[in-house]
Amino acid sequence: MVAIAPLLVLLMLGVLVPTAGTVAERHTATLVADRLSDASRFSVLALTALTGGTALQADLVRLRAELDEYADLYDTPMWFLDREQQVLHATDGTPPPAEATARLTGVLAGQLPPVERTVWPWRVEPELVVTPVGRDSQVVAALVLAVPTDSVRARILGDWALLGGLFALVATLAVWLVGPMTRWILRPVADLERSAAAVRAGQLDTRAAPDSGPPELRNLSAGFNDMVDAVRRTIERQQRFVADAAHQLRNPIASVRLSVENLEPHLGTDADARVAYSDAVDDLERMSSVLSSMLAATAVADRPAGAGPVGAAIGQRGSSWRAVVEDAGMTFAEDLAGTSTRVREPTGGLAAAVDELVANAVRLSRGSTVTVRGRPDGSGYRIEVADDGRGLDENGRRRATERFWRSPHDQNVPGTGLGLAIVAQVLDDAGGALELAETPGGGLTAVVRVPPAT
Repeated sequence: MVAIAPLLVLLMLGVLVPTAGTVAERHTATLVADRLSDASRFSVLALTALTGGTALQADLVRLRAELDEYADLYDTPMWFLDREQQVLHATDGTPPPAEATARLTGVLAGQLPPVERTVWPWRVEPELVVTPVGRDSQVVAALVLAVPTDSVRARILGDWALLGGLFALVATLAVWLVGPMTRWILRPVADLERSAAAVRAGQLDTRAAPDSGPPELRNLSAGFNDMVDAVRRTIERQQRFVADAAHQLRNPIASVRLSVENLEPHLGTDADARVAYSDAVDDLERMSSVLSSMLAATAVADRPAGAGPVGAAIGQRGSSWRAVVEDAGMTFAEDLAGTSTRVREPTGGLAAAVDELVANAVRLSRGSTVTVRGRPDGSGYRIEVADDGRGLDENGRRRATERFWRSPHDQNVPGTGLGLAIVAQVLDDAGGALELAETPGGGLTAVVRVPPAT
């Protein structure tokens, strides 16, 4: 509506302004035509008076009397001038206006009288009407009328006021109609925006309402719903495939590991055999860990995202974090403020994401302290999990959220390389983000950003 209403007003102004000009020109033409008719009659009388032979003086006296009577009746000063622009009679005893000189020169030279200017309400000067006195092309004198425009300007203003009232009525009606019409047209767009935001947050059961708005937008809403259905089915298939594959592989891997472990008593003192045995057990252990992480990822994806205060999302996890950190011989510090801030949680919960980051700091940092800090960030919330360990270089921080990537100096540390990738993915799905930065003084700081609840 904000965009359409000004366009409607401009369109109506584009009609109103030329119409107002036409009204002023019409009133001006009517005024000039009336006075030209009167001036033509006086022109005939003046020509008779100037060419009437012995009755010249009497005709001039009668002409002057009629000019004076007309000037008094219509409040219109008049001037009767000869070819040399000498005033033969002036109804008010004053010389003709200076601006009439140029017109007189042309008229007395046999040219047509100039087109009169349009009378505007703000132009208070009288309208000058100049008419020749003569026969055919022989001009012997001229008449000048200073026609007052007060009544014409009043009529123009009256017509303009009527036009303005009509314009205001039509504009009000148009704006009044534009509001409901715009809302009707844009309702599906707003609904699509809401639905897209919900899908972006991982709510794949959200659907747009396809039964409102113009047919084109209804078709768009229906197409959006079909697209979401297709995406949901694809994701569900992928999740089921990963879960089924992980489940199917766990038993064979466990069986292989059991068989390999049963070979240990038969290795004897062969050093090469024992190295090969140890490598096989480590590989099987890593494969089991990867499968467990895949199952955990599918389980997290199945849990819907939620919304609520940060304090309720984290609950009593602080004591668990402290226990994990202190069991590893490290010092734990917690500083959470503004936990009443309502946020949109990622799938699996905000606490689970922080759990993974704390566990990574304990297992991989080789530092002495782990600190969890939280503060409102704009309308959302920011949680930092910082350690003072060896950290990661810029390339490592950039690649740490890739699936199965592990730092070169962590190759022998238990883990699958999926933890940070899963945390980054679920946060991104909820509209948040995971950022990795260097801790001032050394170490790694994982920053969790979650958006406000909607």
